[in-house]
Amino acid sequence: MGRIEIQSSPTLEGGVSKRFFSNTILNYVGQGFILALTFVTLPYTVHHLGADLFGVLALVQVTAGFAGLLNLGIGRALTKYVSELYWKRDFRLINHLFQTAWTTSLITGVVGLIILIAPRELIARAFFRGGPEVDAVTTFAIYIAAFGLFSSILLEVISAIPAALQRFDVCNAINVFVGIIRCLGPVIVLACGYSIREVLIVVLGSNLLAVLAFMAASRILIPGLSLLPRFNWAAFRQLFHFSLPLLSSALFSLIIARVDRFILAYYMPLAAVTFFTLPYTIAEKVYTGVANITVVVLPFTSELHSIGVHDKVHELYLQSTKIMTLVTLPFTMILLALPGPILQFWIGPEYAEQGAVVLMLLAAGTFLNAVSGVATATSLGVGRAWIPAAFAFATSVLSLISNVALIPFYGIVGAAWAFLLPQLLSAPLFVSVVTRMLNFSLFNLLQRGFLPPLICGSVQFAVLFFFRQYVNSLLTLVMLCFGSLGLYVVLSFFLVITRHERSVLFRMISWRAEPSASPETRV
Repeated sequence: MGRIEIQSSPTLEGGVSKRFFSNTILNYVGQGFILALTFVTLPYTVHHLGADLFGVLALVQVTAGFAGLLNLGIGRALTKYVSELYWKRDFRLINHLFQTAWTTSLITGVVGLIILIAPRELIARAFFRGGPEVDAVTTFAIYIAAFGLFSSILLEVISAIPAALQRFDVCNAINVFVGIIRCLGPVIVLACGYSIREVLIVVLGSNLLAVLAFMAASRILIPGLSLLPRFNWAAFRQLFHFSLPLLSSALFSLIIARVDRFILAYYMPLAAVTFFTLPYTIAEKVYTGVANITVVVLPFTSELHSIGVHDKVHELYLQSTKIMTLVTLPFTMILLALPGPILQFWIGPEYAEQGAVVLMLLAAGTFLNAVSGVATATSLGVGRAWIPAAFAFATSVLSLISNVALIPFYGIVGAAWAFLLPQLLSAPLFVSVVTRMLNFSLFNLLQRGFLPPLICGSVQFAVLFFFRQYVNSLLTLVMLCFGSLGLYVVLSFFLVITRHERSVLFRMISWRAEPSASPETRV
């Protein structure tokens, strides 16, 4: 294993702020484009499929979220170790780790196929209950869900390579291209007169395309990377030692984020899944934005921790927490203040009537979940994976109990409360524990990380609440939302962003081109 040369580290040369901001902005640009495209195209898909058939599509897509569980958490473990080994130029060990992770994903992918396909009749009776249209497509949907799960398991591993190298330009280029297909594909096939079967094929095809694109990119980024399955016990033990708590976290997180739809489908008609999924889709985009930050924080913290520059870890933790809160809060305030108008002018009055309260509760829960995102990534980066795993377990138990207790009596509103209540209880305590584990001042984090954005968000919410009575069309809704965001940006620029951070941002904005970097310094 090669010696670490701290003096040539791009982290120490470029600084924490520059790399953090550049990678995070790249992620937000890509995700913002896909978010806009989703909001434009989703109403067309919903109205052409109907509530029942869209519920089938929602369950199929939710199933792919179990990939991280069946993959034993090895994808994120691979991200951590590759981010540490790349700057040591230890490509031999990287290859051993990757081939082992790749082989594991192929094996667990086959297991996932069997788990879904073998009891397909039981799954159909339990969760796919609807009219004749649903019955006619259920078996086909379960097969698509099974192969979608298989491709998602492969994607967990193969996408870990560009993320570990912090090549978010590559990640976003692929994600945007695949996202365009995933958003526009259903619209095109429905406009051509096709229905749910063809939409499901498009969704599966976009997953397979993502796997192929990341395979090509990873082979370019890592010299000599082999895609041939090969299992190395020592490499597996190294990966699994770190991924075991991640596996626990994945299991418990899936209970929080996915199981509610299946409990709803068990107790309620499939239309209820649709009425819950649409508000959840909006609220989930807020947390997807958080992932744009945490996916940067994990490999960056791993690199800093391996070098031993703990003051930089503290700097990154504070800065990323503040920026995460800053970019998440304004959208949360919009969802809290205008849930009814958003659903009414996006999907229709029926969906607003059913889902306004649900959207408001989910927005609050998503923000609290987002608050803990940086703390989770930082814990993983410094090798303390069992801390988030323990809290994920506690939160999932509360979530499961709440779902089972509330959904049979309160339907989709009960599911929304079952999402919010566990976050209220666990998120603040979790952030406190991680902050103390890092030997960082909790008061400093609250004063500099959370309080300034909350002040700006409170002003924005007051403006939204006062002017919401004047929202009577999509145009006035958009004008109010953008006006409040503009106010929030101005306040944040002077009250939240420090002089140093403004200087870094201005330099990035004025940046035009640089000579090609060598592999040792390229981010």
